[in-house]
Parts: sequence; structure tokens; C-alpha cells
Amino acid sequence: MVRIGGGVFPHIKEPDYLRDGQYRIDNQATPTMLNCLMYKLSYYRFVDTDGKGFDRVRRTEIGKKHFKLTHLKSEPTVFTTHHWMVRIYKLKPPKNRIRGKTKKSKSKSTSTISGKRSGTKKNPWN
Repeated sequence: MVRIGGGVFPHIKEPDYLRDGQYRIDNQATPTMLNCLMYKLSYYRFVDTDGKGFDRVRRTEIGKKHFKLTHLKSEPTVFTTHHWMVRIYKLKPPKNRIRGKTKKSKSKSTSTISGKRSGTKKNPWN
């Protein structure tokens, strides 16, 4: 996942997530790993399952146990499978989204251009 993200967004660098050449999730994990969205979505409220936050698959105790998810609802997990393989979350509505103008309906009196398209792209929100 880190490599895919780094291919799209150049500021994401794989070495920022590695400790001694390994991806760690315990107390030896890098700060970048402990603060990344994938880690937070995977381990949110994980400590509630056994009280320790012990990942049985990786045989280690997770590094960051208590954190908040800022962009998700107060009870964000809509669904989690029994073994935590699939988790579905619900997002909060975005605060700062700029909403575009709705398209105005064309009146019959406006002329239409037939034939070739003009070379400029038109703003879909006008």
C-alpha cells in the first residue's frame, strides 16, 4: 500500500514507514507508520477486544492503542468481521467542501453551436 501511494503521491516515501527494513506495528514502529490512516483504520478500538491490543497474527502488541479518527462518525465502524479482516466505516460530512453551482437549464432562446466543438473546455459548474 505504501509503494502504491508513493507512486501516485511523491511525498510518500517507503523508508519513512520502515524500521530496520521491516514494517513494524509495535512500539518500535516509526511515527509515520503509527500516524498513517491505514494503521489507524486497521487498529481503531482494537484494544477493546482483549484489553492489551495484542495482534495474534503478527504476534506482537500494537504500538499506538488509543487514538481518535477525526474524519469518521463518533461511532465510525459500521461493520467489522469476526476476525477483523474487513472493516467498513462511515464518514463525517466534509466541512470545507466547496459546492459548485447547479447547472442552469438551457432556455429555448439560446443558440446552440452545431458542427465542430470549440477547443476550450467549459466549466461544468457555470
